[in-house]
Amino acid sequence: MDRFEISVLRDFYGPLLTKKQDDMLRMRYDEDLSFGEIAEICEVSRQAVLDSINKGEKHLAEYEASLKCVDKQRRIFAILDDIEKACGDCGSAALAGIAEIRSVLEE
Repeated sequence: MDRFEISVLRDFYGPLLTKKQDDMLRMRYDEDLSFGEIAEICEVSRQAVLDSINKGEKHLAEYEASLKCVDKQRRIFAILDDIEKACGDCGSAALAGIAEIRSVLEE
């Protein structure tokens, strides 16, 4: 998984991880800190950081494989894009409804 995918998965499933795993994943992928920097901040060994990050990534992948929240959101946005294109001149009420759905999904 790339760093963008990890960040997206953390948005959905971060609260399901341990605080330590979530914090270390955030520092690694969102703040671009090295394993050594994270180890120093958390006062643990570099190996402990690597283990925690690997476990966190594994859990994120498992959650997505089971729940498919990210996949569903992407599909919903694609459908909304298609409706918006097809709608074109449907009127401002329909476009406002689509915008409201997007807003709810982005919360």
